[in-house]
This record gives sequence, structure tokens and C-alpha cells, in this order.
Amino acid sequence: MNNTKSSIASKTIDSFWDSLRNGKQDGLEGIYFLLYRRLFQMGMSVVKDEEFVADCLQEVFIDLWKYHKNLPKVDHVHLYLFRALNHKIFKEIKKSKQRKSIPLHENLKRYACSESVEKQLIDKQQHEILTHQLATALGSLPIRQKEVIHYLFFEEVSYEQVSKIMGINLRSVYTLAWKAITSLRKSVF
Repeated sequence: MNNTKSSIASKTIDSFWDSLRNGKQDGLEGIYFLLYRRLFQMGMSVVKDEEFVADCLQEVFIDLWKYHKNLPKVDHVHLYLFRALNHKIFKEIKKSKQRKSIPLHENLKRYACSESVEKQLIDKQQHEILTHQLATALGSLPIRQKEVIHYLFFEEVSYEQVSKIMGINLRSVYTLAWKAITSLRKSVF
């Protein structure tokens, strides 16, 4: 196992992708070790069900191996796999008719004030209220709007890349983002 980790560290994701396309199992293993956690987190941002996301992700990796001969040459492997996982999640949701929400995001920036203890307490309370309002507002967004917000603001993916990941045109990404931001502003302010 230690030998596997050291060989993985010395290769790039692109070289693993090429190995996978050529039918080499070390390519699949390398991609798994390098991207599994990030893909899992992305899946959890769409559906708050660890078992469901893990199952979808496992199916994506099974499909990668099963169809490795048909895999295209891609510029950004992680974006290709984000899209594959995204499609798998929505396919499974459609099958089971379940809609789940994005989890509350814990990484909102804190205010940076240090005037007095009272001021810090007030700021903390205001931050908690704002965080709660924002989390509630995010939870009430339609699933496609949540997904766009997640990619743009939490994954820091460009509008063009979001378009590719979600399989929609660029104008739709802008529209979904605008509607989501407008809704969030109304709910929070």
C-alpha cells in the first residue's frame, strides 16, 4: 500500500487518465486516490446522503473501468468526473423520485472586529443569524440553483465550466445564478 501511494504521488492526474484509457488498472487507482475525496464532497453538496453519494461515486468508477476504451481525451479530468458524478446523482434521484437539499455550509467568512468583548459577542450573534438565514435560504432554492451556487461560490468553478459540468448552455447558468442570488438577497436582507 505504501508503495502504491508513493507511485501515485509521482504521477499527474493526466497520466493516470491516459493509463486508464489504455486499460491499465493503476490509472483507475490513481484517479481514485487523487480525486475521490473531492468528488465525494461535491456530491455531498448536491445531496446530503453519504451512502447515496458513495454509491453513485462507486458506480462512476465502475463505469470508468467498464468503458475505459471509449473514454475521451479531456483537458480537465476532475471537471469530466464532476460532470459524470453529477449526471449519475441526478439519474438516480430521478429513478427514486427523491429530492434532498444541500447541507448547511460551514465555511462562511467571519467578521474581523476586535474592539471589545461586547462588540465581538454582537458580531458573533449577527454572524450566526446571517449564517442561519443564508443556510435556510440556500435550503429553499430549487436543486439546479443550489448546484450552480455551489459550483460558482464553493468550488470556485467558472461559469463556462459550470455549463459543461451541468450539461446546460452558458445563458442558463447565468440565469440560474441570477435567480438564486436574487432569491438569497430577498431572504437574507
